[in-house]
Amino acid sequence: MSTNAVGARPTQYAQRSLTAQSIERYQEWTVKRYAVSALAPEPGPEVHEFARAAVALSLPSAEGTALPYAFSVVHEDEDGCYVVVGWWSPNRLILHTRTWLGEWPQLSAPTEAPADATACIWEMVAIGHERDAWVRYVVRPAEPDLEAYLGSTISGQF
Repeated sequence: MSTNAVGARPTQYAQRSLTAQSIERYQEWTVKRYAVSALAPEPGPEVHEFARAAVALSLPSAEGTALPYAFSVVHEDEDGCYVVVGWWSPNRLILHTRTWLGEWPQLSAPTEAPADATACIWEMVAIGHERDAWVRYVVRPAEPDLEAYLGSTISGQF
């Protein structure tokens, strides 16, 4: 998969498995994790390690960030893996993202996707849920309910 070919491969829509994963810490960040698979109910360990590498490459220093919370969505497909990493600005209103690519048969260092590639329709299910949960539990209340935010996830066939 070349970075110029993102989105060029013909693909028929079919539901894919989206699963919420365990929350992890990366430096000062708390990261909610999701996995999408076109190949299996749950991606293998090498796919999750690839996602962790993308998180490490994406997240800035949390210094000055009142709420260092982020999420990642890893997606395994026939042609490789994709990871979207998202985090919120200090004012809690702007979502920052970076998208990464990796090729089979062996995932190596993530390659940053072209600037115009953000997420596919399956990854956007998790991103949409994260937006709604962030607004519901962090932005709207007078005091953020971070436990409720962390507990709000989405899984299923989409």
